[in-house]
Amino acid sequence: MRKEEFYQEALRESKGPLEGVRVLEATTAGAGPWAGTLLADQGAEVIKIDQAGTGDILRQLPPFVKSSSTLDSSALYLTINRNKKGITLNFREPEGQELFKELAKKMDIIIENFKPGTMDKWHLGYKDIKKIKPDIIYTSVSGYGQYGPYSYKPGYDPVGQAMGGLMSVTGDPNGPPMRCGIAVADNMTGWLGAYGSILALFYREKTGKGQHVDVNLLDSVLYASQSGIMLAALNDFTLHRLGNRSLGVVPFNTYRCIDGNYIFLLVAGDTHWKRLCQILGREDLINDPRCNSIPARSQHFELVDGLVSQWMQGKTAEEAMVILDEAQLVAGPIYNFKQIIRDPHILERDMVAEIEHPAAGPLKLYGVGLKLSLTPGRVRMPAPMLGQHNEEIYSGLLGLRAEKIAQLKEKGII
Repeated sequence: MRKEEFYQEALRESKGPLEGVRVLEATTAGAGPWAGTLLADQGAEVIKIDQAGTGDILRQLPPFVKSSSTLDSSALYLTINRNKKGITLNFREPEGQELFKELAKKMDIIIENFKPGTMDKWHLGYKDIKKIKPDIIYTSVSGYGQYGPYSYKPGYDPVGQAMGGLMSVTGDPNGPPMRCGIAVADNMTGWLGAYGSILALFYREKTGKGQHVDVNLLDSVLYASQSGIMLAALNDFTLHRLGNRSLGVVPFNTYRCIDGNYIFLLVAGDTHWKRLCQILGREDLINDPRCNSIPARSQHFELVDGLVSQWMQGKTAEEAMVILDEAQLVAGPIYNFKQIIRDPHILERDMVAEIEHPAAGPLKLYGVGLKLSLTPGRVRMPAPMLGQHNEEIYSGLLGLRAEKIAQLKEKGII
């Protein structure tokens, strides 16, 4: 299928399927903002609240890009807060809390990621907001959830990876547990936060009832832990670190080519094994009892890995990929991000988006992973500057006069 065919019914003026949904995002750092971004990418109007004066902690985290504004130079902040409007509000103060509640009355969804109990302390928790907006969808993002023995604890991505078992199975067998190179717990929690918000929105459309959505780092990692819990409970077997290998599939590994680049190759079915043997010039192994089944290859992984490694070391990554692709085997080069932003397939899939930021200039960032043929989401706006949309929201949405807005700014409320 060609790209034009897929999008032939696309509504060109549509911002996405969530157009018309309004979200108030009171978040910092990673997981909470990611939840808001997923909704914004699909057309929701997401209004992100920054702390007056300092903003989201991400604004201060390196690495930085060139920008005329220090608080608008963090690559991570600029990436994960695209498509949002930004206001400043100090809702730790009573006057700020009243403004928050006025905004909440006009929202479909609220996303917050403070430690459980914090929003209640500020009289902005789910029960408080439900009194003034009965059908609100209130999504709480945290380290360990709104209840449970650990719910009082703060949490960041690495702890979610650690306690969710992910680090215990990541890394070299002879080395220490390792975290993933990206904030995968934050990402997964953000995805579940957006997913839960949309599920609650769907239910509200049918019943008129809102609800509290509770997502957290630990649950999210466990939700992606595959068979780890079952094996530990039933077989007294604990998954452990295997490097890039697999317990059940061989070959399943990274292989170094003669040019120093790496390829990941996995061969699961016996049909694919036959094709690989033909490529390796070892047709004798097709029916060899050491290799003629998935369990057999798993037991003799050193033999199989050695043969594949030897073949790869005689080819450049490009040469090897041509041969493997022609045989329709499951393989891919291990890209760095310089290679990613030049790959023609990734570019055609719009997974490298371009946007103009008022302080940082032209930026490239990851695109929208979910493709919809009729109402496609897209990267429409850069991440907001600190308080960029204060006038639009406080005046246009709440109807505050210019003098009142000036007073609030002078008092440090906005």
